[in-house]
Amino acid sequence: MRRPVHSILLLTIHICTLSQTDPYLPAMKETIRDMNHANSIGDYQYAANTFERIANARPDQWLPFYYCSYCYVQMSFLTGDGNQRDKYVGRADELISKADTICPDNSEIYVLKGFILQAFMNIEPMIRGMKYNSKCIEMFKRASSLNPENPRSYLWHSVQLLNIPPFMGGGKEKALPLLEKAIRCFASFKPEDEISPDWGNSYALKKWNEVTRSENQQPELDLLYD
Repeated sequence: MRRPVHSILLLTIHICTLSQTDPYLPAMKETIRDMNHANSIGDYQYAANTFERIANARPDQWLPFYYCSYCYVQMSFLTGDGNQRDKYVGRADELISKADTICPDNSEIYVLKGFILQAFMNIEPMIRGMKYNSKCIEMFKRASSLNPENPRSYLWHSVQLLNIPPFMGGGKEKALPLLEKAIRCFASFKPEDEISPDWGNSYALKKWNEVTRSENQQPELDLLYD
């Protein structure tokens, strides 16, 4: 009767040992820290290369592909070379497609799909904006439908509306409620674990300050962070 208990104990110890020696989690945590401190193309490229190596080692995990894609989007905003920006955005799109294959119907992935489209349109806004704006907004709506508590879906939806004029369905009046909702969601948002997406809060507050500076609305939202 005691032998099964002993076997279960050994199995439990073995599993715990495996989890402690698995390099995936510490590698992801360290590379996410590098990414969060990146402020140049070289910094983001270094993080992207590391995420890609992790992805190659753990092709069943969507997060390495997601973060690698995010790095390339950020790189696209740090160069004025249109051709290079297109290459960065194209690579980001390839990587997020791989993440989507691994983990379909994921709110965070749809947010990044929309963010990638924003970067793509930003390269030639007059040419690409009319064609891809609706698709971009659809991505953010899909993200919020998959997870109504995801603040990034409302943040980037609002940013997109701020980037287009009222006669095209955008403008401050439509964007501000979404931006406020994003900030309120950020106040209560808890990532699923220590390597899940948890970015955008500071940008949301910065954007709110920019948009409402003349309207004296900031103190009300500041109460959320006292």
